[in-house]
Amino acid sequence: MSSLTIPPILNTHDPFATPPLEVYSVTYTPTPPRTQDVVSLEGFKTCLDSQSMAAHTQRAYVSRVRKFLSYVAEQGANSNQMDGTAWHEQVSGYINFLKTVEESSQNTVNNVITAVEKYVEFLGADMPRMTRESWPKSTPRPLSDDEERRFVEAIYRHRSAKDRAIAFILLYTGIKIGECVGLNMDDVLLAADTGRVMVKGSRVIPLNAPTRRALYEWLAERRRRFGESEDQAVFLNPMGKRISTVGVDCIVRKIGHRAHLNLSAQVLRDTCLTNLVRNGNDLMLVAAIGGHRTLETTKRYTSNQGTPTVSSEVMESLSNRVPTFSVH
Repeated sequence: MSSLTIPPILNTHDPFATPPLEVYSVTYTPTPPRTQDVVSLEGFKTCLDSQSMAAHTQRAYVSRVRKFLSYVAEQGANSNQMDGTAWHEQVSGYINFLKTVEESSQNTVNNVITAVEKYVEFLGADMPRMTRESWPKSTPRPLSDDEERRFVEAIYRHRSAKDRAIAFILLYTGIKIGECVGLNMDDVLLAADTGRVMVKGSRVIPLNAPTRRALYEWLAERRRRFGESEDQAVFLNPMGKRISTVGVDCIVRKIGHRAHLNLSAQVLRDTCLTNLVRNGNDLMLVAAIGGHRTLETTKRYTSNQGTPTVSSEVMESLSNRVPTFSVH
C-alpha cells in the first residue's frame, strides 16, 4: 500500500486569504492475487525452501512474484488458462509498468524478471526468455599500487577479525558484495596451505595466504561468539544473523577511510581483476574468476582456449604485489 500526503499551502502575506485546505491522503491499494495464484505462490515458496538459497533472497523472490501476480489480477487475466506466450505478454506488460509508472531502476527490473521467470518455470510453462535491461559498460576503477598498499596496511591494523576477513576476501577474490554476503559455511574450505571459496555453487576461487589467515581468525572468533549458529552464513552481524550488503559496504568504507581512500566493494573487485590482467593471466581465466558471462566484459578480448582451471598460484600472486605488514 502506498500513500501520498498533500500538505496545506499557507499564505502568510494576505490576512484575508482563504484558509488552507485540510491535509488529506490519497491511498492506493493493489488488487490482491487470485486465490489460485496464492496457492501456487505457497508452492513456489516450498520449492525455494528446498534449494540452497539464502532466506533473504527467498523473501525477495516471493515479494516480487506476489506484486507481479497482483498486476496480473488487475489485468483480468486467468493464470490457469495462460501458456508460455501469455505469461510472456503479462511479464512484458508488467516490466513496462515498472519502467513507465513506477520508474523502477534497471536493477529492480532485472531482479523482477529473474524472480518471475523462476516462478513461471516452477509452474511448468515454457515462457520465452525475457530480455534484461543493460547498463552502459563502465570503466573499471582499480586502486593504484600506492592506494592498494595503504589499504592493505589499514586492513592489517584493523582490530576486527571479521572486518579483516571481509576486506581481504573482496580484494583478493574479486567476488561481488552480494556474493560475499551470500557465502555459507559449506562454501569455504580451509587447510594448512590451501583454501577456496565456492560462489553460487559453481565458481571455485582459491584463497591466497593473507585471505586464508584472515578467514581462519574470523571463523575461530565466530565459533567463540556464536557457537553452532543456526544461521549458516560465513559473516554474521552482532545479532548472529547474516550480515547485509549495507553492513559489508560500511566495513569496506570504514577501512578505506583509515587509509584516506573513498572506495567501495566494487573498487576492490575492479582492483583484483585488473591486477590479474596486469600479471599476464589469460583473459579466459580472469573471466572464470570474475564470473563474467561474456569475454566482452573482460576487456572485450577472446581466446580460443577452453576455460582453464583456476590455480592457487594465480591468487597467491595478488598479495605479492604489496608487502606483508605485521602489527606489534
